[in-house]
Amino acid sequence: MNLARQHFRKHQAKSAAEQAAEFGSMKNATAYELQLMQLNNDRARLKQIQSTENKIKLKSELLPNYAPYIDGILEAQSGVQDEILTEMMIWNIDTSNFSQALQIAEYVLKHNLSLPDRFERTPACVITEEISATFLKQLKTNVEIDIDVLKQLENLMTNPDLPPTTLDMPDQVKAKMYLALGKAELRLISDKEAPDPVHTKAALDYLQKAVELDDKCGGRGDLNLVQKLYDKFAPNTNPTTETETNKGDVTASS
Repeated sequence: MNLARQHFRKHQAKSAAEQAAEFGSMKNATAYELQLMQLNNDRARLKQIQSTENKIKLKSELLPNYAPYIDGILEAQSGVQDEILTEMMIWNIDTSNFSQALQIAEYVLKHNLSLPDRFERTPACVITEEISATFLKQLKTNVEIDIDVLKQLENLMTNPDLPPTTLDMPDQVKAKMYLALGKAELRLISDKEAPDPVHTKAALDYLQKAVELDDKCGGRGDLNLVQKLYDKFAPNTNPTTETETNKGDVTASS
């Protein structure tokens, strides 16, 4: 798709979303109906494939066709229920395109959109569980981890501007997010004989949250390891010692 065509489709989608905001529905909007027809065709192609790996590969190839539509909808910010947009959020998660997935997720949560009918979980639950599960799987390998994605996920799921009911999810799911963050921070501690205090404290805090939320999350072993590192190498911040030292300084100066 050339740039001119992309630009046209983006603004076509934006215009449709803005008009739909007046009527509360994207149905009968030409841009939406055309894109939905394409989505249904692509879904039919995916159903013919049994291999999960091959399905993900096809989704990766198809996603660029939806980019102009997504950009137009996100720019319009109409907040109207949109089956295409929520499906594309799922596809982006499936293909590990987390930056785009989280961008759509913010819109979905902000406007309290519903996921396709096949999902019984809430959007917040699906987003958190699927992204966290992917990272926990990667953390068992030597694959390089982008911890910034997990931090973006955490920021989104703790955003005070979003309704608490929208962000509600089982404790076990939230524990997976903190477990992934804790393990990712632990991996950033390159030297266990001289661990970085920032990553050590962050790993400790995240793993403690994970275990508090779900004692069976699988983070107890890592928590014990990080706790030992922190206790052994953490800077001495004893309040009594600091107070006595400061008193000595004042006395000496007087």
